[in-house]
Amino acid sequence: MNTLVKIIVTGLISLLLVSCNFNDNFFGMGVKGNGNVVTLDRNVDAEFDKIEVSRGLDLYITQSSEPALTVEADENLHDIIVTEIIDGTLRIYTEDNISMSSSQKIFVNVISLSSLEATSGSDVFSTNTIESETLHLKGTSGSDIELSVNTKTITCKSTSGSDVKLSGKTDAFSGESTSGSDINAKELISNRATVRATSGADISIYASQKIEAKASSGGDIAYYGKPAIVNAKDGSSGSIRGH
Repeated sequence: MNTLVKIIVTGLISLLLVSCNFNDNFFGMGVKGNGNVVTLDRNVDAEFDKIEVSRGLDLYITQSSEPALTVEADENLHDIIVTEIIDGTLRIYTEDNISMSSSQKIFVNVISLSSLEATSGSDVFSTNTIESETLHLKGTSGSDIELSVNTKTITCKSTSGSDVKLSGKTDAFSGESTSGSDINAKELISNRATVRATSGADISIYASQKIEAKASSGGDIAYYGKPAIVNAKDGSSGSIRGH
């Protein structure tokens, strides 16, 4: 039953994502890159510690003492790639759908990072370890997030076929994964973890002291670190396993 739920949920999400892409690109709709990749720096005219990225763009984050923003993309795509800072949030998106490109990469240097959201097939990577007191992460709609972090607390939500992979260390981790998404945090050394997986989602987590875990509707949780305190509740074909 558990495997069947995963197959059904994953299939439905894949169909939804393919349908959205089909609608965007039907009869050649969307802007096609001209193949001439150009790298341009953009001004950072305000402070920010939160980032939102969407519409299939690739984001590379580096923690640095000075902020910076660089776009590497096909020459004719630069005009439709928007980077704007509103109320402390750097928003990165495109005004039109991109049907094909040789590159659509955004490189961002941040002084500090407290929140990151990726959606609509965007991919996010850290080039070094992100250090922060508190970090909020959210991945939706087929996006991927891969970060190395060093924090006191992390909250992470992954849904609708998105994947989050974390490494590093934190004192407290809180994670929720739904609708065929994955959170892989077994290389994130946590002292305490609270996690919930449902609707065909998977979570792997490391907790050295305490874990609270709930799994239902085909959700799977695998925990590592042999925590002394384990509060686990699985039901409706959910699974929780210690390693």
